Amino acid sequence: MGKSSGLSSSVTGGIQQDASALTALAQQQGANANTLFNLTEPGMATAENFYQVLASGDPTAIACAIAPATQQISQATAGAKQNIMTNAPAGGEKNLALEQADVSQGAQVGQAATGSYLNSFNALSQLAGQGIGESTAAAGTAISGYSAANQGLGQLGQLQIAQKGAQLGALTSLGGDAATLGAAFL
Repeated sequence: MGKSSGLSSSVTGGIQQDASALTALAQQQGANANTLFNLTEPGMATAENFYQVLASGDPTAIACAIAPATQQISQATAGAKQNIMTNAPAGGEKNLALEQADVSQGAQVGQAATGSYLNSFNALSQLAGQGIGESTAAAGTAISGYSAANQGLGQLGQLQIAQKGAQLGALTSLGGDAATLGAAFL
């Protein structure tokens, strides 16, 4: 009987240690979920503000938002026009090429503005899910850790109940044997 209770106490101690380790892991993952959210929230707020400006449809706000792209388009157009002025022969073809460069610039700026406006809604929806997804994943890991710790503690309780049942069964058996022996001597 001494060996089985020693084995049971080492098993119960191991289960308790495992449950404690899983609980600590779950608490760490819960903290990680908060940390991930706090790290991503400022950047996501900036991106959200940017895309909200684009989604507003305000032409001035959109022009400000796409200003870096517009500047790049203007510089490329200026370089193309300089090349036309330097290398193209004088005449109608040169004038047409210069006009086409201006038309192309306007089309590119218009595409940047339209694309920014139309894509802003999709970007906003992706932003909404991204930060929440990271935080939810870490929280899910924490919940899994708590669940595993709970299962370990449940197994520990079942083991302790089984151990008590075995002890009581042995005592009952000894009591029955003693009664049988006592009746034999009477």
